[in-house]
Amino acid sequence: MRFFSLALASLASIATATSSFDTWAHGRVALEDVSIHFRYAGSGPPLLLVHGNPQHSLTWQFIGPILAQNYTVIAPDNRGAGDSSIPPDGNYTAAASADDLKGVLDFLNITSAYVFAHDKGVGMATALAIKHPKLVKRLALAEYPLPGFGYEQASNPAPYWDLYQNWQLAFFQVPDLAEFLMSGKEKQFLEWYFFHSSYSGVEAFSEETVNRYTTSISKPGFLRAMLGPFSSSTVYQDANLFKASLNQSKLSVPLLGMGGEASLGLEAALRQAFDPVSSKVELDIIPKAGHWIADENPQWTARRVAQFFENDNSTLSKVDLSSLKDRVTLNVGFYGTYKNFRLGSQ
Repeated sequence: MRFFSLALASLASIATATSSFDTWAHGRVALEDVSIHFRYAGSGPPLLLVHGNPQHSLTWQFIGPILAQNYTVIAPDNRGAGDSSIPPDGNYTAAASADDLKGVLDFLNITSAYVFAHDKGVGMATALAIKHPKLVKRLALAEYPLPGFGYEQASNPAPYWDLYQNWQLAFFQVPDLAEFLMSGKEKQFLEWYFFHSSYSGVEAFSEETVNRYTTSISKPGFLRAMLGPFSSSTVYQDANLFKASLNQSKLSVPLLGMGGEASLGLEAALRQAFDPVSSKVELDIIPKAGHWIADENPQWTARRVAQFFENDNSTLSKVDLSSLKDRVTLNVGFYGTYKNFRLGSQ
């Protein structure tokens, strides 16, 4: 397994060269059953960032600006998260989210992109590579074993389980119960979740960041939406997709699999999670991070991911999204989605 070193001297230059994620431009794509909001910035080859749960695109508030120095970075809110809409049928499968990601790339006229995903976003990005292999040029994945390839074991009780293990994954499998017990306690839940999976404890997330995530999942319907990808039904469907595809043939896309040293950062765990996914795998452990790699060690993670993408021997064309500014791009108005537009236009 390869370990990457980042000189401390370069960290200062990275920190001073970045702009605030909150200054990034907003975009919105109307799809069949959801409206997907995204942030974008930078210049260079396209890089799609896919967050997990219970987060949204704010996941990338520190990593994104570093990567945007050399890439055109697109950071969507997944369906049912952030400022994207909730699907009316409650479909939160990796396949459905992969179609959303393709919809964003199609909207931007991007035919191939680098992809970096974290947590539940790993399943969505992997499904994108399975369903649309030409869209994914290189794939960086962190902190998530796929259903069918280790997720079920991670979410089942074990003799070593205590308060600091991932018992919440079992709890989330029944969203009705989880929503009932968590409603009104969203901030307390997030504070525990971020603390128990971290390397640095309560210092992993600022009060402002916790409050922003709390506001997001406290909106009507969004706590249930946050739980959707964890439900037993969704996990079952995801496992069927991944096993049917990957047991037959691994992906050929180059893959970087990573884990935080206080979380998935064991070589055996990384190999179990990522070796079945691709025939071209690099592995690395993110120092001084638990599960929340983007908040605890964004500089190291950003440079490791950038190094992986820079090793691409072929050329991925630069994209320019400046034409989106002050241009009307939605065609459905207040209907939000194409399905609603058709229903309202009858």
